[in-house]
Amino acid sequence: MLDVQHLSFTARSGRVILDDISLQVQPGEVLAIIGPNGAGKSTLAKSITGLEQAHSQTMTLAGRSLTTMNRVTRARHIAYLPQITSPVPSSVFDAVLLGRRPHMHWLPGAKDRFKVVEILDELGMKSMAQVCVTRLSGGEMQKVLIARALVQETPVLILDEPINHLDIRNQIEILDCVVRMTTKRKMCTLLVLHHLSYAMRYAQKTLLLHQGRQFFFGPSQDVSAESLSQVYAIPITLHTIHGVPHALF
Repeated sequence: MLDVQHLSFTARSGRVILDDISLQVQPGEVLAIIGPNGAGKSTLAKSITGLEQAHSQTMTLAGRSLTTMNRVTRARHIAYLPQITSPVPSSVFDAVLLGRRPHMHWLPGAKDRFKVVEILDELGMKSMAQVCVTRLSGGEMQKVLIARALVQETPVLILDEPINHLDIRNQIEILDCVVRMTTKRKMCTLLVLHHLSYAMRYAQKTLLLHQGRQFFFGPSQDVSAESLSQVYAIPITLHTIHGVPHALF
C-alpha cells in the first residue's frame, strides 16, 4: 500500500501550495486526483515522486519509507509521467527503453531489451518498434510514454493529465489500458485528471483538492455534487448512466 500522511508544500515565495494532505492507495487500485487549476494536483504528484521536496510528511510503500530513498531507488519504486514531455527523435523501442534506466548500470542488457519487447507486445505496439516517435500521432505518442513508465516495473504509477489534448477514442483507450495494467500488475496508480466523469468511471478512489487542501478523499462513488459544485464554483449535478456516475454542468 502507498500511504501518504500529512504532506505539505510551501513555495519559496512563502505561498502554501499543499496543506496537510493524506491518502492511501492499495495495490491494484486507481486514485483520481481532481480539482481546479492551481489546486495543487501536479505539486502533489511531484512531491510523491521526490521531484518537489515536501515537508511535514510521512510516505511509505509496503511499510518502507519513500522519503529516505535516494533518487535512483525511488525511481525503481515510482514511475512518473509529467504533463508535458517533448519527444526526442528516436525509435519507439529506444524511447521506451529509457524507462529501464533505473535498472541499468551503464548500457542496457538483454533483460532490459526483453522487457521493452514484452511491454510493447502487451500494449499492441510491437509493430511500431522501429517507427520514429516524431511520426506518431498524439495518442500513439502518449501510449509510448505510458509504455516507458510501465517498463520501469514499479509498484507505483503516477500519470499527470495523461489524456490532455487527445480525442475521445484515444482518451478511452489510454485510460482502459492504465486500468487494465494497474489490475494485472497490482500497481498503486495515481491519475491527475480534469474530466470528472472519467475520475468516477475509472478510479476506485478520488482525492478532491481545493486551494491546496484536501476537500474529499474516499470512494469515487461517494463524491457529492455539492462538494464538486463548491470546489469548482459552478452548479454540478451527478447522473448515473449504465451504472456509472457522470458529472453534468
